[in-house]
This record gives sequence, structure tokens and C-alpha cells, in this order.
Amino acid sequence: MNTQELISEQTQKQHGEAQTVNRRQLMEMGFLTCAGVAGLAVAGVSIRFLVGNALDLTPGQWAKVEEIAKLPAGEMHRIIYRVRGKDAWRSKERIGALYAFSADGTEYTVLDATCTHLGCAVRWRAEEDRFSCPCHEGYFSRDGSVVSGPPPEPLAKVQIKVEEGILYALI
Repeated sequence: MNTQELISEQTQKQHGEAQTVNRRQLMEMGFLTCAGVAGLAVAGVSIRFLVGNALDLTPGQWAKVEEIAKLPAGEMHRIIYRVRGKDAWRSKERIGALYAFSADGTEYTVLDATCTHLGCAVRWRAEEDRFSCPCHEGYFSRDGSVVSGPPPEPLAKVQIKVEEGILYALI
């Protein structure tokens, strides 16, 4: 065997060894991967524990819904609200939708427009006299109770108050 063949054979052996991973190395890589994932999980939980509810907006703010004069009785009214809240560090604006209804013009029912199944926005279908959720065909009656579909609970009723002819909702 000449020198060229010997060098070629040694080079092939080295390349073959460098490309294969033995069992010990595979176990080490698996252990390090699992340890890294576990470390990230612990770090995430720890950060959430340290931050606490600091990133949540403070609940229980009164939002102006509409003037009573602009909400005629017997009709379902869709209202978009904006509430400015503050978490621990910054001020945020929360936007949502409500439905307001009054049969007599004095007593109002206000419902949150968020489906209780997956959080989609429900729509009022006047021709069907019910709310429908476009995501999974959930249906609610005029008072927010579940008619059919996957929603587990009725639409949330919102606490309201009337001051100086203006309807407010507790968001």
C-alpha cells in the first residue's frame, strides 16, 4: 500500500467518525435539551410569579354606553366602548362591544358581545331575533341565554347605571 492510499484511508475513517454520533453523545444531547426546556419552563413561571397581576388592567371601570335618548325602546343597539385603564406601568385603552336593549325605554339589559365559547364577537340577527356567533354556530336568545351550539354559558350581563340621561356600563 502506498502513502497516498494510506492517507486516503485515514481521511475516510476520520470523516466517518466525525459524522456519526455515538450513543453516549446522543444521551448527552437529549439530557441537555430536556434540561434546557425545563429551565425555560421554570424561568417563565418564575417571571409570571414576580410580575403577578401588574400587567392586568384594573377591573370595574364605568364606561359611557350612550345617551338614553339615542337608544329607542324595542331595538337592539350595538355599542362600541373605549375604556382607558392603567396597569402597573403604563396606560392602556381597552375596546369592546356591548348590546343594549329595552322593551319599555326605562329598564335596560346590557350584554357583553363576547361569545362564552371561544371569545368571538357575536352579532345580533334581527330577522332571526337572536345573537349568532360566526365561529362555531353558537346562538343566544335576546336575553343572552344559550339557544344552541357549543357555548357553555350565556352571554355576560353587564351591570349598568343611568346618570343624567346617560347609560353607563361597569366594564
